[in-house]
Amino acid sequence: MKDLVCVRCQRPVRVGRENYEVFERMHYVCFHYEFEHGDADVDEECAAAGCPSATLTSGRDRVIATATELAVEAASGAPWRNSETHEYLGAFAAWLSDSGGYSAGRGRVPAGNGWEIVNDALKAATTYE
Repeated sequence: MKDLVCVRCQRPVRVGRENYEVFERMHYVCFHYEFEHGDADVDEECAAAGCPSATLTSGRDRVIATATELAVEAASGAPWRNSETHEYLGAFAAWLSDSGGYSAGRGRVPAGNGWEIVNDALKAATTYE
């Protein structure tokens, strides 16, 4: 197997080797900071989906806000397809299992951090089949 080296950081590319050329012969993270992150501080989340810095900033707070909003909706009798706890949790698990296809079907880069994925899954589980 040929050694692939990131042109930005000069470290070996082991994970994501299949996307080496797509990401201009870089790690995804190096590509992101080189071309997508813009003028944002590297420790600050940018607007790009899957920003690696999202785990450092507001991801947790967004999940808490989404869960709080959904709790209020559920308590007020929102017409969710999955209104029973077991239905909601089953849909939550199913959506997580299918989440790669969700992103690809919308032309989005799959979420790069767990907070973003959980936030999307919390919302999707209300109606996911």
